[in-house]
Amino acid sequence: LALSRPVSCLVLDEPTNHLDLPSSEALEAALVAWPGALVVATHDARFGEAVTSAVVEVRDGRATMAM
Repeated sequence: LALSRPVSCLVLDEPTNHLDLPSSEALEAALVAWPGALVVATHDARFGEAVTSAVVEVRDGRATMAM
């Protein structure tokens, strides 16, 4: 999806679903280099930790900071 204006925040829902490994790695590298904020919903804990600086885990209806 091409954005017509600059943005400062991306909201991504399961961004690695249906991606092969090289595509997932390319997406990870692009997101790590991206200067804006990210909100990522993912079941891929390794990917989430690689592209974010803080992780909030939602389990059984409760949100907690994951360390």
